[in-house]
Amino acid sequence: MKKTAFKVVIPLMLLACISMSCKKEPTDSTSPEKTEAFTIQITDSPQTFCNPLNVVVGSERARRGGEPVVLIYEDDYYLFVTGSRGYWYSGNMRDWTYVDAPNFPGGVVSVVDIDGTLYACAMNQKDVFSSSDPKSGVWAKAGTFDSDRYGDANMYLDDDGKLYMYYGWSQIMPFMVVELDSKTFKEIGEPKICFFGNYEEHGFERRRKDDVIFPFFDHREYYAEEYPWIEGPWVTKHKGKYYLQYAAIGLEFLSYSHGVYVSDNPMGPFEYSPHNPLTFKTTGFAPGAGHGSTFKDKNGQLWTICMIPSYYGGRGGSEIALFPTDVDAEGIMYSNTAFGDYPQYYPGIKRDAVDNNFTNWMLLSHKKYVEVSSTLDGYKPANAVDENFMTFWCAETGNPGEYMTVDLGKECQIHALQVNWDRHDTNVQIGRGFGPAAHLERYQSYTIEVSNDNNTWSKIVDKSNNTQDLRHDYIELAEPTNARYVKLTNVFTHDEGKFAVKDLRIFGNPDVAKYTIVEDVMVVRNPDDTRDATITWQPVAGADGYVVRYGIEPNKLYNNYMVYNGYSTTIHSLNKSEKYVFEVEAFDSGTDYYKERTQNTMGTGAEIELSSGISIGYRGGTLIERKMTYEGINEYVFDSITPGIYTFKHTFGPVLWSGELTKAELIGSGDQPTISVKLTELGTGMEVKGDMNFKVIPGKETGKIVITFDYNEEK
Repeated sequence: MKKTAFKVVIPLMLLACISMSCKKEPTDSTSPEKTEAFTIQITDSPQTFCNPLNVVVGSERARRGGEPVVLIYEDDYYLFVTGSRGYWYSGNMRDWTYVDAPNFPGGVVSVVDIDGTLYACAMNQKDVFSSSDPKSGVWAKAGTFDSDRYGDANMYLDDDGKLYMYYGWSQIMPFMVVELDSKTFKEIGEPKICFFGNYEEHGFERRRKDDVIFPFFDHREYYAEEYPWIEGPWVTKHKGKYYLQYAAIGLEFLSYSHGVYVSDNPMGPFEYSPHNPLTFKTTGFAPGAGHGSTFKDKNGQLWTICMIPSYYGGRGGSEIALFPTDVDAEGIMYSNTAFGDYPQYYPGIKRDAVDNNFTNWMLLSHKKYVEVSSTLDGYKPANAVDENFMTFWCAETGNPGEYMTVDLGKECQIHALQVNWDRHDTNVQIGRGFGPAAHLERYQSYTIEVSNDNNTWSKIVDKSNNTQDLRHDYIELAEPTNARYVKLTNVFTHDEGKFAVKDLRIFGNPDVAKYTIVEDVMVVRNPDDTRDATITWQPVAGADGYVVRYGIEPNKLYNNYMVYNGYSTTIHSLNKSEKYVFEVEAFDSGTDYYKERTQNTMGTGAEIELSSGISIGYRGGTLIERKMTYEGINEYVFDSITPGIYTFKHTFGPVLWSGELTKAELIGSGDQPTISVKLTELGTGMEVKGDMNFKVIPGKETGKIVITFDYNEEK
């Protein structure tokens, strides 16, 4: 059978106003002077990736990243995901080739290397398939299991050549293990119980209604707390110990995660690791870290690849993320998910990656000021810089030229960007399922420019003819560039959708990034439920956010929460019987968050109006137009004024001017007012700060009324 191979772009491995109806805040007068345009190159040898990761095959639509399995076979990495009759291979975890394999088992897969041949099966299916040349895509039936009840099957081959099947996928049933004959795949002896879920003792296993992202079970309401789904067994052997990894609770929860049990024997008994969870991430753009696998890279370092939630409508879906993992000197397996959706180095680049894999490229775009070409009601620009994958900004159209500009507040050193797309109002529904495999000739196409003055722009990314469905398009620059403004412009939107951005994420400023251990931290453990604790600390001036690390030993703070919007957090992931140590670290990118002043963007609440005829109070006259006033906007124009009687007033308030406007006052040339009247003083408290003035400016066919807010010059 002829193989079909495609290059896979999986950026890791695999893979004038806030809106047209709002007022723009004035640009900082201290902006750098206009500069000449320059050119920046995207690197063709990237050293970094950024979660979430794309799963794509050539020009097909992006695939679901479910239940990923990674292993090394004949010096190549292989990646398998649920539902694909095929898989990918790579020599370096960066450049991937897809292999079409029609006989490869679908569903949640398990793959094991036995004596140089790969064997594969899928959950709850009895057939086993093999291939000694997986790059050819040729697989043949190799055996049959005794059972079709191996939920989330995981075959594991021990060093002594013995084969074991681990399985489990239930809220009420346990994880099981049984030895298999490595030739016939028949059971040897009886299956044994490994463990059950235990949410009353293990806080991270709780299915809490408050943690639901999207309702996967949409036939009923979620209860306040439910039994966990335990699923996705995976065994890693390290220095004679067997680490049985499991996923807890379900994809649709922020707290979807991994834990481990440990044994000296592949058949158990297994002991719960009190340092659990293994991978856990509840905040940021890419939360969740469940049902995946742990593998050693070519340097022998451990990595855990996880399934994480995604949302493009419907019941939600799944994508993948990768985190460095290790086993410490006392045999404790742990991962590092802090800054886990910021740029990280590829496997094999950093030694002791679990501690050193973060690039130190800080998130610069979070909660910054955004200017856009247009805004569809309900999808505000701030959504595109809020670190929430469930929200997005959407332009009114999908036309070329729709844009968003992020003002970083000051000149920054930019190293990388990640453009995360939504699919609003498209004519193809992409939800939880695998979606249509048919390819398009062109997908979301765009350019990115940078500027120091919001006037002269330099193009650093040109994907005007993008042929791949990259929903998380991560771009590492060959050399960093300094800029204050970053502009993303639409060139083409596929499936007749609107131009919609979940988040434009901009990374950099490693030289000015600052980390500060917070001294004054208070922890209150809930006496009625010790799985819960509330941590409060003193704010650090200028901090972007905080990493709350915790663990059961002072030098093993292996778990964390990242907090962006406050100085306290309540966590629900503790093991009931353990005592904990907590540490809070502030982080700062060297930029300040944009703090919206609603008087500038939504109005002051002072409304003015013009009516024809005499209008007093609520009666009389015919309303022509009302205008909301804004701080920083000092001129308001009522156009197309023809001769007649008019009333200008504070809406629902006093009349400020009324009278007749004649043809002589309204028709003419020049820009000098024919009427100029002071309406009222302006001020604050006891201080007079200026005047509101009424002017009539003549025009060729009609005139206009101009209301100005004229403030005294600052002394």
